Amino acid sequence: MSANNKKLAYLAFALYFISGVICMLVGSSMSSLVELYGRPLEKIVLFIGAFATGRTLSVYMIGKLAKKDPMKVLFAGTALLMVYLLGVALIPVYYIGFACAFLGGIGMSAQDAICPLFLSRVYPESYSSSLSAGQALYGLGGFAISALIGLMFHVHLPFYVANILLALVGVSMLVLIPFTRWENIEVEEQVETVKPLYSKHNRLVLILLGVVCFAYCSICNALGSYMSSYIETLGGSSEASAYILAVYNLFIVIGAVIFIVILKKLNERTVLLANSAIISIALSAGLIINSIKGYYISFPVVGFFLGVLFTIIIAIGTRLEYRNISVASAFIATIGSCGDIFTPIVTSRLITGLGIKSVLYYVIVLMVLQTVVSFIVYILTKEEV
Repeated sequence: MSANNKKLAYLAFALYFISGVICMLVGSSMSSLVELYGRPLEKIVLFIGAFATGRTLSVYMIGKLAKKDPMKVLFAGTALLMVYLLGVALIPVYYIGFACAFLGGIGMSAQDAICPLFLSRVYPESYSSSLSAGQALYGLGGFAISALIGLMFHVHLPFYVANILLALVGVSMLVLIPFTRWENIEVEEQVETVKPLYSKHNRLVLILLGVVCFAYCSICNALGSYMSSYIETLGGSSEASAYILAVYNLFIVIGAVIFIVILKKLNERTVLLANSAIISIALSAGLIINSIKGYYISFPVVGFFLGVLFTIIIAIGTRLEYRNISVASAFIATIGSCGDIFTPIVTSRLITGLGIKSVLYYVIVLMVLQTVVSFIVYILTKEEV
């Protein structure tokens, strides 16, 4: 591997890591943000909605721009992610925090477009596995911020020290980007970058993958935002609730690492369908048991099989549209990110009317939807012509 490709790989994987940090930012520090801003839970949750709105409004446009000049897109996106990571914790003014979240969503669009593009160039023979490795780092980022915030509680330091420490990864990216090259290649040459997937209904499959991504983003949003708060309602401490979120993210990492190997044996379509079904069963079992000990088992199982699904969805879509990888991934992410807008609105109303437990029922409904649509995608696609 050339030195420049090593830099591209580092930037892609580092972006996955920092994206994992960002996506768990509010959920892992929810009670601290409520105290810091002096606002109720329902208001702080709207930060997630602002983040999702910024991502949804920008991701398709960012995908188009990334096709022309990915390095500039990556630099701007990373800078905006740092604004969110540091601004929401260090400037405790509600509307400034809201604006930082919106800008962070725009920055997150860079991950949707850039990571598949870079990894398809650097790892053409093991594209799906490299995406799974990226998802492992995404999960590691979520684990890192959850564990570090739990550690800050333990050693009696402000929770936002964790944000400052993790921002160093983003700083390293901003330093490296100017020294990394990207060379555009002709469309015809892109045929060999990834193994194609075939369907007679490409547009329909892309839309269905968007629906699956919508369900996936909604599920991750709901679990990441309310898992720790729900554990507190069952009698768990703030420290215990932070750690269960950390364990959940740790198993996302473990699952993604193991699926690097599994994806060399099984195709993405099979993994998407099987994992969706297993997650539905595991979460239903946890809800039936409904105890802290039960969730310490069911949430990690959910994380193990859930974490890899975003990269699986993107892998299927970009293999269908292998000549337009950044645009295809951005299209799917655009539909998916609508779930990040929709879910905070729905869950805040559910909590107000039915209590926080109702969020878990909402997640199960989404998992059933994801499983059914994944089955349709499986039927409509094939590995060979």
